[in-house]
Amino acid sequence: MASFKDNLAENVTLEGAVMNGVLQGREAVLAQLAVVSGFYSERVDHFSFDSGDYHVEEYEAVVAGRPIRATATMHRDAAGKIDAVVVNHRPLSAVLTFSRLIAESPIGAESDPDRFYRPTGQTYQGLLDYADRQNATHPDA
Repeated sequence: MASFKDNLAENVTLEGAVMNGVLQGREAVLAQLAVVSGFYSERVDHFSFDSGDYHVEEYEAVVAGRPIRATATMHRDAAGKIDAVVVNHRPLSAVLTFSRLIAESPIGAESDPDRFYRPTGQTYQGLLDYADRQNATHPDA
């Protein structure tokens, strides 16, 4: 069986809750996924299944000390290559934390300045404090 990387079409697109817009092209998607995967720790896969031309995965991990859950949906083209990937993370506080980390990474510096969360006047610590307050108010979120 070919690896995920080997199964990406040259024109693959990537969309996700941690970013604005659509990233296009195999090399661009691989570069972003390499950076993003470096932020994950303690990843636990919950399920994975195929339905027609789609493959779906559900997993959770820890990013910057915060729990995050994700659902990844991948579409395969007629040749069986993955031509579209959508990754939806939750909760929102974790999504914003993750987006900010990517914005501060080398891939974030190289990308469109509006692709990732870069709040004007807000520090990363301020974002973490906000996330902590949200999690304390809604511990089951």
